[in-house]
Amino acid sequence: MNAAHTSEVLRKGLARVLDLWRDRAGGANDPLHGVLRLLLADAGGDRAAPIADEARASEVARAHAAIRGYFDNVRYALLDPLTMVWGTVTNALRVAAGVDNVTEAQRLAFTFSTESLAAFVRAAHLDGHNADALWQTFKPMPAADCQMLAALFNPHLDARVDSATVLSLVRVLGNEGPLSTAEEQALATLRTSGLISAAFTGIRGQG
Repeated sequence: MNAAHTSEVLRKGLARVLDLWRDRAGGANDPLHGVLRLLLADAGGDRAAPIADEARASEVARAHAAIRGYFDNVRYALLDPLTMVWGTVTNALRVAAGVDNVTEAQRLAFTFSTESLAAFVRAAHLDGHNADALWQTFKPMPAADCQMLAALFNPHLDARVDSATVLSLVRVLGNEGPLSTAEEQALATLRTSGLISAAFTGIRGQG
């Protein structure tokens, strides 16, 4: 898969998730949904539809500005504009899961409710074909964040998954090195739920 095709799959895939979240799962009222809409519009050079509720629009605008400020760095200048959008998803997941190497700057910019993040994952699974396309795109990428996303989009992941399961996957896959006590607990949650294979087989030699 070449870079242009990958970018198109990721752009259309995220747009589809946001549409499903809005139309079938109440996403229009969720701040994370609003922020991702604005960032996706930024990446495409478009304008997002305005949010009618003034208080929610203001909340989304503040979060959007904080995230843009976080990514306003020369190191990101040459990256695909979608990097910022998917980076928001992964950073929000890592902050919510309490991954060890999360920075204070990331906590300030990417704090969203755990239920919002679970709702995003559930929306992704409302279209199995789209979830599979995202899974196929992320799973060859070796970066930990990409492996984390691949696990969350795995088409065998239960679409009814709750926030505890989402955060357990992120907690286990978002760190490196030996499993900590917290990660052992997260791994136990995945084993109990039967979703350990949604992460990967033989997880750090303990699968």
